[in-house]
Amino acid sequence: MLRELQMGLTNAALHDSPSAVLDHVQVARGSREKRVRVYRVNVINSLTDVLAAAFPVVQRIVGARFFRAMAKTFIEAHPPREPMLYRYGGALPEFLDTYDPAKDVPYVAAVARLEWARVQAYFAADAEPLDAQRLAAVEPEALEGVTFAVHPAVHVISAEFPVFKIWQVNQPQVTDIPRIDLTRAEAGVVFRRGHEVVQRAISKSFAAWLTALAKGEALGTATELAAADNDFDLQDALRQTLADGVFTDISA
Repeated sequence: MLRELQMGLTNAALHDSPSAVLDHVQVARGSREKRVRVYRVNVINSLTDVLAAAFPVVQRIVGARFFRAMAKTFIEAHPPREPMLYRYGGALPEFLDTYDPAKDVPYVAAVARLEWARVQAYFAADAEPLDAQRLAAVEPEALEGVTFAVHPAVHVISAEFPVFKIWQVNQPQVTDIPRIDLTRAEAGVVFRRGHEVVQRAISKSFAAWLTALAKGEALGTATELAAADNDFDLQDALRQTLADGVFTDISA
């Protein structure tokens, strides 16, 4: 009985189907249908606010009115599955990939992926960064076989659009948005330094190297993959990632 009532309340709130719960609604005045409708509006508005907080640049790009209409469609198709609202919205980038009204802004889904990576980085578990001396202590002949544990807050982004530039120029303090070459692909890394989420555009080869390491590939294998592009510098990549606290452990 409780399960059926819960499902009925969900349908009333998200799909405008109040019939299953009307018998359980008590009102001092007015109709029960109107009371349930008010509840539905409050639920949709609250979840829309959650999405707006997680994807502020997406909202700025498409406009508040478009965003709220899009959010309503998304919420009805993808209601929360967990009681933690900070984890709600992860399906929005994929939703935007096929959301026909957004076809005129094809880069918006890629921007949403960057923004969701920032949310995940902010709420990721804490972990001590790798001490560079541990890597320095590995014998040179063993370096190629070293594998790295990547910090839980680290996310590598590779997009066919310049998402980091788009995100940067769509911050609240920016009033004059320059022309951007939307044909330029861009890659980058998102991580957390203390309580601050940091993002940095990196080369395609750097992103390929870091992605391979995150998947558990050994340093030698990841470097071979990245070295296909002549712009990859292993020493610079190691220096930058160690300084950023990207790694937490190594296994030789």
